[in-house]
Parts: sequence; structure tokens; C-alpha cells
Amino acid sequence: MVTPRRRGAPDTVRRPGGRTAQTSQAILDATLSALAEVGYAALTLDGVAVRAGVHRSSVYRRWATKDELIVDAVLASAARDVPTPDTGSLRGDLRALAQAVAANLASPITLALLRTYVSEAGRAEGIELVARAFWDERFALATTMVHRAIGRGELEPQADAELIIEALVAPLFLRTLVTAKPITSAYVDRIVDAVLAAHGA
Repeated sequence: MVTPRRRGAPDTVRRPGGRTAQTSQAILDATLSALAEVGYAALTLDGVAVRAGVHRSSVYRRWATKDELIVDAVLASAARDVPTPDTGSLRGDLRALAQAVAANLASPITLALLRTYVSEAGRAEGIELVARAFWDERFALATTMVHRAIGRGELEPQADAELIIEALVAPLFLRTLVTAKPITSAYVDRIVDAVLAAHGA
């Protein structure tokens, strides 16, 4: 079972140094490719070890379950590809985050992972726990942008930080998974303008 990470945790996943770092990265990369290719149910720690070209003990001494490994893999990928911006303004932060999310959604591995989740959600309890742990941490990190904006006086103190982030990213997922319409810079700007207007920024 996955234990959701503490809200507000640093935007990092285990980052040891040297050869250990290379081994860990190989395992995390292998986990993502395995998840995208074979799906959640068929993914095993032994299979990841073979795919990463490491001894199975290298996996088992770091991760006790495949859920823990998958959470670390997807969080490490998100931290690298969708970092939490700090541009000095809420508009700049929202725009930078939306652009990073859009670029990440366009990658083949992300699309494969999303399709894996959609196809297996409801049939495998573990994948839903993984998704919850992932989104708990990602929202905790993203909402820091809103809290900074409140501190700068750009938003009212009662602004709903989570709702703002949901309103920002939901249209991007809709276009990616449902309508297949393009996500352009102009579209991102329209989303940001709409979110800011709706929350009085």
C-alpha cells in the first residue's frame, strides 16, 4: 500500500550520488517504461530489475513494494519535466506550469502512462492508490504558487489554491485525452486569463 507523502514535501525524490544515483535512475526509468508497456497489473519488481539491467537486490533494498517504486518513478519524472515555477507573479507561474504540463502531456511515455491508468483504474486498487499519492504531492507543490500570490496580495486570503490549479490543468488533460485539439501558447494564455479572472486576480 502506498502511503501518501506529506503535503509540502520538497520537489525531489530520492537522489543519492555516484553509481548509486545511476542505478536508481536506471530503475526509475525502467519502471516508467514497464508501466507504459505492460501495465500496472503485470509490472513486477523482478521484471523492472531485468529491464534496468541490475540485480534484483538493487530494487528490493530500496523499494518494498511496486507501488512505492511506481510513485517514486512518476514523481521523479514530474519533478524533472514539470518543475514548480517561481517567476515572481501568479500569472507567470500559472503560465509556466501550464506550458510545462502541456509539453509533458505531448510526450509518448506520458501518453502511454495516462492510457494505462485510464484502462486499469477501477480494476486494480493499487494503481488508484499510486495516483492519489502522486497527485497529493504534485498539488501540494503546485499550490505553493497560489500561497505565494496570496502573500504578495495578488489574491484574496480565502482563495482556493487547489481549485485554481485544477482549473488550470483540467483543460489540458481534456484536450489530450478527449477532444484531441491542439494545445497552443494562445490556448494556454486563454486558460490563464480565465483562471485569473474567475478568482479576482
